[in-house]
Amino acid sequence: MNFYTRNDKAFENAAFVLREIAEAKPGDSIVILADRESYENARALADTAKALDMKVFIADVDMYGGEEGYDGLPVMEPLRQAILHADITFMTTPQIKTGFSMYLGDQKDGDASLAAGTKRFTLEAGGMGQWNINREEVLRNRERAMKMYAWLRRAGEVRITTQRGTDLTCDVSAPDGMYPVVGIIPFYSEVAIVPSIGSVDGVAVIDGASERAYHQRGFPIRPNIPGHREIYMEPIRLHFTRSELVGYEAPDIQKQRLDTLMEKVSPQPRWCDEIGLVATTSVENDEYGWTVDGSHHTRCVHVALGNNTNRKEIIHAKEHIDFDMHEPNIWIDRTQICCRGQFLDDVIDRMYEANK
Repeated sequence: MNFYTRNDKAFENAAFVLREIAEAKPGDSIVILADRESYENARALADTAKALDMKVFIADVDMYGGEEGYDGLPVMEPLRQAILHADITFMTTPQIKTGFSMYLGDQKDGDASLAAGTKRFTLEAGGMGQWNINREEVLRNRERAMKMYAWLRRAGEVRITTQRGTDLTCDVSAPDGMYPVVGIIPFYSEVAIVPSIGSVDGVAVIDGASERAYHQRGFPIRPNIPGHREIYMEPIRLHFTRSELVGYEAPDIQKQRLDTLMEKVSPQPRWCDEIGLVATTSVENDEYGWTVDGSHHTRCVHVALGNNTNRKEIIHAKEHIDFDMHEPNIWIDRTQICCRGQFLDDVIDRMYEANK
């Protein structure tokens, strides 16, 4: 494992994560999943938890699957039980390579871990000893996601536009799923909508990055990673009719990747499997998080192409690729809540109170 150096800022940040995000208490049992890449974060959490009179152990999963890149990770029942029975579990291993679904053996449990209420947290951001956390902003991000979620559960329609040409509508009166994603910590928050088939129409203009393709093991369609930064290229345009991808335009190299994806993956990932309303404003999310693919940035909405045939149970099918759209305008039932990536929190607060 990596050499570990004690760092006062890391302990301050770990205490914030434990007390104010995870709401951990003295006596709680805490499991931390770690490998050599994430050991510094894991050890800072563990040492801080111990100092706060919590019971904690670190599960080193390198030998379990890290050396193989966590590809085809088998479910180990003792580890699964530890996760399910701990008061709180932190996964510090990279979520794109692992994810709670791999450790638990069930995609539904994995997706539930992203949302509020399970006490399972994905520590997405690296470099805990370097974070300059704006605590009020981080907590406000989480509150914003929960308020948007509560309002959206009673809403009829979401509309998203951008300066680059996005104009997408989604009927949310009866979605297949909706989740307040506040389990990816500390900087990220989102409301994930799993639209019902037939409920999404319009064009999504992708000027940001995409996730890795082929079950998160392949190359991104539109990469934003060192050595392969292509978000300067012309955007991808995804056209949806009744939730189905009916056409797309893209720069040649990105179109080739999309064409190949559609040829190789079965069933074809031709559906709008998710609309993600990213609720965080913390720029640290972009600096310390999502370094595997450079997606899920602040001031973005993402739309996912996928092949989800179990939409009422899970967010992420085997093929699920998020594509970022920058500086969105967002309306819920014709009330604007976001203007070019800036949230109108007074509107969100007022509408939340009115829709309680």
